[in-house]
Amino acid sequence: MSNSSAPSGNISRPKLNTSQVAEVLRHHGNFLAKRSGGMRAVLHFRDLSGHDLNNCDLSESDLTGINLSHARLTGASFRRANLYCADFRMANLGHADFTRCDLRGACLRGAELSDAILVEADIRAASLAKYDGGGDMKFVEFEDSPAQLAAVVAKRADMTGAKLTDSFVLQADLTDAVLNNADLRGADLRNSILVGSSLCGVNLSGAKLGGAAFAGADLTGAQISGADFADADLRGAVIDPAAMDCEELKSSIQLRRLDLDGPELNELLSSHKSWLDSLSKSGIRANLSETDMSGQSFAGVDLTVAKMARCSLRNSTLAGSTFALADLAFSDLRGADLSHADLRGVDMECTTLTGADLSSAKLGPMEHIGLQQQFTPANLSRARLAGVNLRGADMRQANLAGADLSGADLSNADLSGADLTSAKLAGAKLTGATFSGAVVKGITGLDAAALGRIKTPGI
Repeated sequence: MSNSSAPSGNISRPKLNTSQVAEVLRHHGNFLAKRSGGMRAVLHFRDLSGHDLNNCDLSESDLTGINLSHARLTGASFRRANLYCADFRMANLGHADFTRCDLRGACLRGAELSDAILVEADIRAASLAKYDGGGDMKFVEFEDSPAQLAAVVAKRADMTGAKLTDSFVLQADLTDAVLNNADLRGADLRNSILVGSSLCGVNLSGAKLGGAAFAGADLTGAQISGADFADADLRGAVIDPAAMDCEELKSSIQLRRLDLDGPELNELLSSHKSWLDSLSKSGIRANLSETDMSGQSFAGVDLTVAKMARCSLRNSTLAGSTFALADLAFSDLRGADLSHADLRGVDMECTTLTGADLSSAKLGPMEHIGLQQQFTPANLSRARLAGVNLRGADMRQANLAGADLSGADLSNADLSGADLTSAKLAGAKLTGATFSGAVVKGITGLDAAALGRIKTPGI
C-alpha cells in the first residue's frame, strides 16, 4: 500500500498469478469443509491486486497486509478473517461478508461496499509489529494509522456493532446503511451522506460530522457528547427530544418551528385551503417542508398535495386529516395519530412512523379524475413502521419495498397488489390481512408457513 494505512518500510509483496490464487482457494475450500488436503489460506503481504475473486470464500483466512486494490470481490466471504492492514482501495466489495473481521488499519478508500455485511467488524487504527532476524520485536511505522474509508460507497451496508474508532470516513456514501450500536468515537465523517441510515445507539462521541447529510436518519439513543455537527444537515433526522437542545447540535442545520397559535402557520393553512377550493386559481399551495410542527392537533385538516418533506409531526393529532398526494418523505411522524386519515397516493419514503396509529387509514392508490386507469400508489418504501397500528388499513398497491413492518398490527388490512419486496415482517400480526397479488420477494421475518399463506389470496 502507499500513503494511507500503508507501511513505510520496504516490505516486499510477491504478485500471485491466477493459477496460484486458484490453488490457494482450492486448499482453503478443503480447509473450511474439513476435507483431506485442506490448508488455511495464509497470504501475508501478497499482491492480488486486480484479480477477479467474485464469490470466493476466504472465511477464517489470514491475509495480513494483503494488496487487493482494484480487485473484483462481489459476494466474497471474509467472515472472521484477519485482514489487518489490508489494501482494498477501489475494490468492488458489493455484497461481500466481513462479519467479525479484523480490518484494523485497512485501507478501503474509494471501495464499493454497497450491501456489504460488516457486522461487528473491527475497523480501528493499527500498528504493525514483526520480529527481526534476532528474534527481537520491532515496529513498522505507518504514515496514517487510522482505518481509511474515505469516499467509500456503502449504500445499505450493515455495520451493526462495528468498531470504527478514530477511522477516516470522509465524504463516504452511507445511504440507508445500518450502523446500530457501532463505535464511531473520534471518527471523521465530514461531508458524508447518511441519508436514511439507521444509527440507533451509535457512539459518536468526539466524532467530526460537519457538513454531513442526515435526512431520514435514525439517531435514536445515539451518544453525541463532544461531537462536532457544524453545518451538518439534520432536517428530517430522527433525534431524541432530549438531545435537540444540546450544545453539540446548536451549530447544525435543523427544522424551523411553526405553531398553530402563531400567524404564519394559520396563514399557510388558510391559503392552502383557498388554493384547493379554487382549483389553484387563488391562494398558495402549502409548503411546510423542513418545519417542526410536532405535538399539535391538525385533526380534520386538508393538506392534499401539500409539500411537507423532512418535516416533524411527532406526537401530533392528525386523525381524519387528508394528506392525499402530499409529500411527507423523510419525515418524523413517531407517535402521530393518523387513524382514519386519507393518505392515498402519499409519499412517505423513508418516513419514520414508529408508535403511530394508522388504523383504518386510507393508503391505497389515488385515482386521477379524467385519466382512465391512471393512479398514484402510496409510497412507503423504506418507511419505518415497526410496531405501528395498521388494523383495517387500506394499503392496496402501496409501495412497501424495504419497509420495516416488524411487530406491526396488520390485522384485517388490505395489501392486495402491494409491493413488499425485502420488507421486514418479523412479529407482525397478519390475522385477516389480504395479500392477493402482492409482491413478496425477499420478505424477511416470516416462517415458511406464514410466507406460504401470504402468497395465497387472503390469510
